Amino acid sequence: MIRSSSGFTLVELMVAIMIFTFGLLAMAGTASLLMTMIAGSQSGTMAAAVAESRFEVLRATACASRTSGSTVSRGISEAWTRIALARADDVTVTVTFVRNRRARAESFQSFIPC
Repeated sequence: MIRSSSGFTLVELMVAIMIFTFGLLAMAGTASLLMTMIAGSQSGTMAAAVAESRFEVLRATACASRTSGSTVSRGISEAWTRIALARADDVTVTVTFVRNRRARAESFQSFIPC
């Protein structure tokens, strides 16, 4: 009498569980990396907003009153330099912020007409 066995053997079941476990671990690692990247891009966006805010403040200030300086706002250090040109000011804003537990500095430059 030939008996047909259906179902999975214990070895097949163990291999399937291991493959499933490795897949879940890979997904968890990817999710962690994505969260780190999102947090880092939020910091960069905030730094760019702080720099843009500084440019707007300088644009609203009369040319003779514009000066270089530095300050800390929203937890982000910013320093700006002004170089007077013939009919505009060359302004560079350098912001220092924390991204992925490391201090990072980015510079933004703009010409503000007088």
